[in-house]
Amino acid sequence: MIMLAASSFDDIIAITVFSIFVSVAFSAAGGEGENMTVKVMIGMNIFYIITGMFFGAIIGFAMGAFNKIQASEGCVKWSKFVVMLTLAILTPVFCNNTGFEESKYIGIITFGFVCFKVWGEKKPDEELAKFWKICQPFLFGTIGASVQFDSMDGGVVGYALLLICIGLIFRWFATYSAVSMESGKYSTKERGFMAFAWMPKATV
Repeated sequence: MIMLAASSFDDIIAITVFSIFVSVAFSAAGGEGENMTVKVMIGMNIFYIITGMFFGAIIGFAMGAFNKIQASEGCVKWSKFVVMLTLAILTPVFCNNTGFEESKYIGIITFGFVCFKVWGEKKPDEELAKFWKICQPFLFGTIGASVQFDSMDGGVVGYALLLICIGLIFRWFATYSAVSMESGKYSTKERGFMAFAWMPKATV
């Protein structure tokens, strides 16, 4: 459970910081927002992130109304799943059309977390697991297909691999150190397992 909880929290931190760095980098390269100062851009990104969390939480709490529906448990769970999936798909579309691009990912994560809390034991976890088995190959296949190797500078591939390796090493030691702070709670094998299990996230 601690791995699952930490993964969700880590996603929030990674998306937040990454959004800020990407905005600053594209601005420095002469992209959108080039007339803004770094402080203003960081402030705007923080505003977008807070906005995404706020509306994600609001929608998530509203989903608690499903718990009051008088129907069979299976029907209610499938209804929850369909509505949750629909809102998760429409959120990026809405954010892109309203100029809140940086709010979409953090909004979806917050939305899912709040749904998990308000639904408790009545959450559609089995329905989501069935959908995920079908969706996962397409999702990661699409991500892989988006990498344009023909436009990639071959000279930076080695640096990119080196950067990933450095990230993996620091990730391993950071995770191992974090779970070692409470002495006696985890064995050496458990701490090592957490450190290795956490390494793939560094490639993201």
